[in-house]
Amino acid sequence: MNRSLNKRNAMLNAGIAELAEQGLAGASMEAIATRAEVSKRTLYKHFPSKEAVFEAVLALLIERVDPLGKLHYDKQRDFAEQLREIAEKEMQLICDPDFVRLSRVLMVECMRSEAQSQKLMAQFGEKENGLFRWFSEAGEAGNLGKLDPRASADLFIAMLKSSTYWYSVIAWQPAPDQPTQTRIIDEACLTLLSRLQQSGSR
Repeated sequence: MNRSLNKRNAMLNAGIAELAEQGLAGASMEAIATRAEVSKRTLYKHFPSKEAVFEAVLALLIERVDPLGKLHYDKQRDFAEQLREIAEKEMQLICDPDFVRLSRVLMVECMRSEAQSQKLMAQFGEKENGLFRWFSEAGEAGNLGKLDPRASADLFIAMLKSSTYWYSVIAWQPAPDQPTQTRIIDEACLTLLSRLQQSGSR
């Protein structure tokens, strides 16, 4: 069982690498098998097509973002404390090398086809909405003052991703070290809390 699982993981990793470089249109089962160091016959036993490999990769990506898709604002807890927890979870995710690799696969397909982009965004829409839902619920609880929930969520996630995630995905740069991650989280939280104070809500 472990040997079979290890083979499947090797094939998935090979699929991620091939799809990130070539996209679904340019990838081939032969290339994936070569990267995984398995026969095409073995690959086909686990995945009947390169599209099946792609779907398995997407399932992994959805699994990674799933916890953030379940966010809800807790009226009984401190706003700043919850904000910090969300920032730490988001930073852990976007600095995860596996998540970055999976993101490249998704990005290549979104750029290749508008129809494919819309299909993929529909799949991830619910997961991405977790953060926006949290801000909306915070607003309904009276903890955002005059700030717009959607704009606040967009600003917050942009501050976390701008100097970390996009550099890793697009420029193939390594994730920032832990002190830098902490600094980025601090700045994002302080910026949003300062905006709340300026709006007279805290």
